[in-house]
Amino acid sequence: MIQLTDQARARIDALVDAGAVRDPALRIALAAGVEGERSPLDREYEITLVEREDKQKTEIAINLDGIRVLLNLDTSNLLSGARIEWSDADGGFRVEVPRPAARPAPVAVGGGGAWGPLAEKVQTVFDTLVNPRIAAHGGAVELVDVAEDVIYVRMTGGCQGCAASALTLRQGIERMVREEIPEVRDIVDLTDHEAGANPYY
Repeated sequence: MIQLTDQARARIDALVDAGAVRDPALRIALAAGVEGERSPLDREYEITLVEREDKQKTEIAINLDGIRVLLNLDTSNLLSGARIEWSDADGGFRVEVPRPAARPAPVAVGGGGAWGPLAEKVQTVFDTLVNPRIAAHGGAVELVDVAEDVIYVRMTGGCQGCAASALTLRQGIERMVREEIPEVRDIVDLTDHEAGANPYY
């Protein structure tokens, strides 16, 4: 759930009264940056006030107590629990996104151990990108171990034993991880799929 602060709402109302927009919508998009230099924890967003009718085909619209907010699908997955504020110092809107809570390190299985900078990046991608998507199928993916540039994962819930689990891993999880963390060379699935009690397919 995205929240809009009273100060941000007041600023939108002031811009409407000033004639800057007639029927306002807030567009939130990931700020352009150099691929591979942005940590999943340090995303920056561009927020612009546009007309409601300017919604693009690739965007979804949500209603925040009468204020329309335009997001693309990837951005909407990243903004759960976010707060939209107005900053007088910056002279613009900004997004405050809660960081995922720190988790205890999983038990290591290959001598590398699921801790350290790479493990933190991978866990953040799992928390913010991967698991929110596969949760719709009742599934989740856990980081088990990290050994140099190889990560070891375990699928749970609806993904464990699912006939499409290999496709989910290679075309979904692996693609998202490598887009965000190019230094990951390989992903190894340690899931016991034969023990899956409630596979999605």
